[in-house]
Amino acid sequence: MSLADPILSRLMTKGAPFEVVEDGAVRIFQNAPKSLVEFFETAREFGSLEFIKQGGERLSYDAFFQKADNLACYLRETVQITKGQSVAICMKNSAEWMIAFVAIISLGGVAVLINSRASGAAMLQALIDSDTVLVIADSARIERLAMAGADVPVFDMTGIRDLPNAVFKAVELEPQDRAMMLFTSGTTGVAKAAIISHRALVTGVMNTQLAMAAVFTKMAQAYGIDVQTLKSQMPQSCSLLVFPLFHISGCSAIFLTTLSSGGRLVLMERWDAGTALELIETEKVSSIGGVPAMYWDMLHDESFPDRDLSSLMSISCGGQAFPQNLINEIRDKFPRAFIGAGYGMTENTGAVSQANGEAFLAKTDASGQILPMVDVQITSSEGKALPVGQTGEIWIKGATLMDGYYGREADTRAAFNGAWYKTGDIGRIDNEGYIYIVDRKTDMVISGGENIYCAEIEQVLSRHEDIQQVVSFGVEDDRLGERLVVCVHAHSKTLTKQDINDFAKQHLADYKQPSDVIIASQPFEINAMGKIEKHKIRDIYLKGLKT
Repeated sequence: MSLADPILSRLMTKGAPFEVVEDGAVRIFQNAPKSLVEFFETAREFGSLEFIKQGGERLSYDAFFQKADNLACYLRETVQITKGQSVAICMKNSAEWMIAFVAIISLGGVAVLINSRASGAAMLQALIDSDTVLVIADSARIERLAMAGADVPVFDMTGIRDLPNAVFKAVELEPQDRAMMLFTSGTTGVAKAAIISHRALVTGVMNTQLAMAAVFTKMAQAYGIDVQTLKSQMPQSCSLLVFPLFHISGCSAIFLTTLSSGGRLVLMERWDAGTALELIETEKVSSIGGVPAMYWDMLHDESFPDRDLSSLMSISCGGQAFPQNLINEIRDKFPRAFIGAGYGMTENTGAVSQANGEAFLAKTDASGQILPMVDVQITSSEGKALPVGQTGEIWIKGATLMDGYYGREADTRAAFNGAWYKTGDIGRIDNEGYIYIVDRKTDMVISGGENIYCAEIEQVLSRHEDIQQVVSFGVEDDRLGERLVVCVHAHSKTLTKQDINDFAKQHLADYKQPSDVIIASQPFEINAMGKIEKHKIRDIYLKGLKT
């Protein structure tokens, strides 16, 4: 997406719905709501429209907001949560998760989004690091936290059924007030809580709305009608929610964007390709965002040929790039659907770049075009801006950037250069505003859409008494995008791959398990700084795959 697009320029000009003005070092939407609460108030007007379908239950907007009001009233009157306090949400994707989020925000609280797939110890550390005063959780997470020794007060979300109907008035909030914290990691593998303000979150949602408005305008022009007439002839949009709600993609790009636009969400208990295909057919799902592994699963599911999937009009990839062979197969099986992808991060409240339809297909090796509300600079190792086409570290600037890492002033200072956030990713930009991600400065593997930090894997496995050296890295995988490989040099010649896999299963989450384990007979080569030459080990491994 680029400001060279005349439709975008019209939508963002003075007096237009998405009018943009300068605000210090960044650009903002002139008519943006002050906080998420204003989005919520607008969404209440969707009334009896269906909002959430989960299992055999359906919730209208009216019913959803009534439950959120009931919880907010209970939290204020009984638990006495006040503005600015951290309240964590620790549960699987559910209507209850979203109800809790709206209730916390309406109170003026800071919603702390906990990885529900993490170990009890990791969840407990997140609560401590964010100064959480209350956890809203489901039974499985409550049990996991208890086993980890957590003593933070807990509200079991099953209790929402017992709360009486209440009338609740939300607090007044300002753009700079904190809205939520999400956890992200750096090269050390240590989780940090990124502080996201209401301005950042509102701008992120409006970025998505702007992109949608541009698409509708182009469609209306193609049909020779105005946008409102086009919308009146279209069914209610429906998204299959696959991304975890504790990820920025699930929370902002899908949940909050759907809520603010009067769309419908279909939830799954857990990922299953056959179930996803059934829901797309029966619920007339119009859009889905996922990772390559999920699309491979659906395309190769035995029920695929028998499903009517004609409602699906938007297919997007988040977390990692689309392999070209997958793009080809999606185009073949879904010829009417728009395919899209982009590049983003938690610290930027979502997308930095994106492209859909023809703009995406024009350059599938790119990670989309830079969004008009984000500034991107390719930077040399000396911190100087590089010209178009040259490769360097990606720095970004915009109203969607986080305020910093909670309780970690040194990490925050290290992450910024003035108003610029140093992403740690290596890339380049072409003369049409497409961005290409060349490498990651941070040593991370993205497998099935999950971030796996090599430093953490190596730290954990190095605790094994027989392991002397350990390195981990990612290699390309058609289904997962990347898969994790671990190489070790052992003290003991009796150490086996099974021993290492068993140790990993005891100490690492399921998605962090290595796909392959190599036991080296000789110590690893190290450089002058005493660091293992990981790239050489990876090259040897890849050569071995070809022989």
